[in-house]
Amino acid sequence: MQFCPKCGGIMVPVKKDGETVLRCTKCGYEMKAKKKESYVIKEKVKEKDKPKTTSLVSEPSKFGVSDEEQQQRVEDYYEIALELMQEESEGSDEGEQ
Repeated sequence: MQFCPKCGGIMVPVKKDGETVLRCTKCGYEMKAKKKESYVIKEKVKEKDKPKTTSLVSEPSKFGVSDEEQQQRVEDYYEIALELMQEESEGSDEGEQ
């Protein structure tokens, strides 16, 4: 790890015009990297901080919702969406007259 000679900030590797340079995270000072192979950026993410995927939500049986109830919810959702679209369409027709 290297530190900026101007402000003491951390220098991180970035690609610029096909070359690896070190850039200060605070002031933006750049210097050519001596050995580009030796610079690797890694980040460890704790299991609890990882984003949850939608696969958990897409399985209603895990959350106590039956298939019939899930189907009814989907139908209700589309029915409401269609009603709103129809109201919007009628409202825009009245505005044109």
